[in-house]
Order: sequence, then C-alpha cells, then structure tokens
Amino acid sequence: MAETWTVGRLIPWAADYLKKYSVDAARLSGELLLAQVLGCTRLELYLRFDQPLAPEELAAFKALILRRREHEPVAYILGNREFWGLELACGPGALVPRPESEHLVEEGLARLEGLEAPRVLDLCTGTGAVALALASERPDAEVIASDISDQALTWARNNAENLGLAERVSFKQGDLWEAVAASSGFFDLITANPPYVAEDEWEGLPREVKDFEPRLALHGGERGLEATRAIIAGAGAHLRPLGWLLLELGAGQAGAAAELAQASGAFDAISTVPDLGGIERVLICQRKDYG
Repeated sequence: MAETWTVGRLIPWAADYLKKYSVDAARLSGELLLAQVLGCTRLELYLRFDQPLAPEELAAFKALILRRREHEPVAYILGNREFWGLELACGPGALVPRPESEHLVEEGLARLEGLEAPRVLDLCTGTGAVALALASERPDAEVIASDISDQALTWARNNAENLGLAERVSFKQGDLWEAVAASSGFFDLITANPPYVAEDEWEGLPREVKDFEPRLALHGGERGLEATRAIIAGAGAHLRPLGWLLLELGAGQAGAAAELAQASGAFDAISTVPDLGGIERVLICQRKDYG
C-alpha cells in the first residue's frame, strides 16, 4: 500500500531535509513551497494538516524542494516576492526585493509630501520595486526607473504592466547617470539601491545570494562604495533646489557615504536612517537651494 503523505507530515520532513543541506529558513522554505503547490497561503496549511497530497502534488512539491536544496532563492522558485504590499515577479537576472528597501519608499514618500506632480528617478531599479511602490502611492508623480541590466528591466517592465502602472512609470537602460543624460529637467526625488557589497564580504554571502542573484547588482567594488560614490557625485546636476537623494547603504557604510555627500558640496542637510535591525540603512541628502 502506498504511503500517505499529509500536509502535517510533509512540513517537518521538508524542514529536516533542507537543514541537512544547510538551507536557511528551512521550515519556512518548505511551507512556502508547499503552499505554492496546493494553491493556498502558508497560514492555511495549518488548517489542512490532515489533508493528503495527490501523487502529482507530491511530485511537484519534491521537485521544488530539490531546487531549494541547491540554495536557489525561494523567490526565484515561486517566481514572485511581495514588496510594499505589491506582488512583484522576479527571477534570474534581477535582485530579489528585500524588506530593507522599503525604508527608501517610506522616506521618499515623506519627502514628497506637499509637492504636486513630483518628478522621481529610481536608479538601479532591478525589479522596479521602489519605483513601482512610489508610483502606487503617488498617482500624480512622474516616475523614471533605470538599470544597466536589460534582464532586470524586463522584470521591471512586466511588473509595471501587471500592476497597472505601465503608463505612469517609464524605464531607461544605462549605467547610472548615462540612463538619464538626455532627459531634460530636474527631479524632486532620486532614490537608489546601488550594489554595495564590499570585496572582502563577497565570499561570506549566503549561497542563495552569491550563486544565484546577479553580481552586477550586488558587488560594489573594494569597499562597496563605487556606485554610491558615482551617484552622489552626479546627483547635484539632476536634482531641483531642495530636492532629495536617498541611497540604501550596507552595514557600516553610513559614515563614509555621508563624507562623500559632504565633500560633493551639493547638499546642505545630510543624515541617515536605521532599519529595524539598527543598521544605518538609508542616506538622506537635501540639495542646496542654489536658486
């Protein structure tokens, strides 16, 4: 007689199996993948503990577990990740949206308060997470999002279509400021989650990140500040008087990034905001009122 595999049996089995391969968040991974196969939420699994899986469901689940065993990111396996309440498609060629980047959205929205029809630029947009979140909250904003990677921009454009934001967000390909060199006018807000992993941090990254996510979106040079330096250096030429530049930072980079902003001579107000873990995560710079 064939063995019966229920939801209640599969969850601990998957957790134990993945732990043997040093997979992070093994139980959570198993739950998310099982919910995907069964077409339910992760929490609904706990109301279906006694439900047996059909043979085809069991085969599909085990196939996903084998992918996760190789440390493929769960977001790549599922094909999506939630960010700011938006479901974003993601996969190879684009950085997986992370909760830390929601601080860019929160701080950006605060700086747009009181402005009518603001112009926003999101550099290093990846899946379009920050740009699309800002556009979803500010229907009156003109949002431009850029990335050097055509793969990333494909994900971003698809996400804009899926979320009904394609008419309000435009995408440009290019390396940082090259993408908007031909654009006229200035921006009220510029955001960016640039590559900021330093050389000596690279080998210590989890396999989920190092082996699967694009190095181009992660590696920031010897000290992790190459892109950050370039963005700060050029931001003054693209911001309106009293406009804002918001940059996501890696752990321990706040001091050096603030020094770069100060040395640029373009900004009056320079500060940082911590994430929930206490890491100074967002650099906030206000353009001088040169008018």
